[in-house]
Amino acid sequence: MSSIINWMGGWPKEGLVSSADWEERVEAAAAFAATEQLGILERKSDLYGEEKLREQLAKGLLKGKTGGNGNQIRMTRGADGALAWILENKLIPGDTILTEKLTSRSALIAFRKAGLKVEAVEGDRRGMDPEALTTALFRYRPKMVYVSPTLTDPEGACWSPENKTAVQSRCKEAGVLLVTDDRHEMLIYDQAELRPPRRLEPGALSIGQIPPGLIAGLRIGWIAGATESAYSHSNGTPVREEYSANTIEQLALAQLIEEQPLEPLYDMLRVQCAERMRRMTEQLARKGIEDLSWVQPKGGLHLWVVLPSGLDGESLLRGAWLKGLIFQPGAPFYAKDPRINTLRITHAFADERQMKQGLSRLAESMEEFTGRWSRS
Repeated sequence: MSSIINWMGGWPKEGLVSSADWEERVEAAAAFAATEQLGILERKSDLYGEEKLREQLAKGLLKGKTGGNGNQIRMTRGADGALAWILENKLIPGDTILTEKLTSRSALIAFRKAGLKVEAVEGDRRGMDPEALTTALFRYRPKMVYVSPTLTDPEGACWSPENKTAVQSRCKEAGVLLVTDDRHEMLIYDQAELRPPRRLEPGALSIGQIPPGLIAGLRIGWIAGATESAYSHSNGTPVREEYSANTIEQLALAQLIEEQPLEPLYDMLRVQCAERMRRMTEQLARKGIEDLSWVQPKGGLHLWVVLPSGLDGESLLRGAWLKGLIFQPGAPFYAKDPRINTLRITHAFADERQMKQGLSRLAESMEEFTGRWSRS
């Protein structure tokens, strides 16, 4: 088999901060923590850097959400760890969650693993329909509404300001916890469309993370918001190890931010993702595959592809895997009524060679599956 080209997503081995650089920083942070534990250093400090990191994020990336208050942030192991913590601490098996019809596959898996009922609310690329949400709130009496208003997964769409405001208001009126998955919000390609986030009101939480490709191998996420019981560091609720951000990595990240603010790194990653999306879609268009289409993302790491009718993303994956290409079939991203002729490609980490080879393998797999297209 040819070497595998992985377009499924996940975390790349390298980042804008290289693995070698990051490993050195982690080693230095571990050595610093060890000296603190031995009492060699006299000055008092937050041993593992969590308090320092929360303050840095509150005054930097998350200032708009928290108003600069570091106590409104809980550190976790990535955004998935943040969502898992919320599900475990705010809901019980059998509770109902409302979400978009097309939403995060990892979130749907987490909901089902937690024994929660999932109901989809109609909407479009402008966002969840406020009237449909009102009906669903009355009908299902949910404990939580989960949405991704800024750069949805998998389409990379941005809700309209009107829909964002309306959904927030409906959830507040109903007294239902609103969780926004904002893990990609800093990766909007067009900076003119970047809007400062609003301060989160009580009853609303935002989850996010340092995105893949920024710092090699780092998985640090957070919960931000003004619901005290959800982020309080004195409420006695232990954080499971699998949800917790690595303590030494938090210290290393805090020290990195002192030397190099994260915002310029985000700018570089945003430009890289936009350029690779442009190249990917240009090469895909040149394949000239009849009835193949895709959603032009506003930002993020992924490209949502709609296959010609009759093709099945799951079956296509099996054929493509034999040729050395893997991607995410689209059906598992649907909370209901899945479209099987869809797939998600993670383009952000593909270089020129991988794009050409991967798209050729994809086109060949489609040809073999249908017999309708010739190799290009």
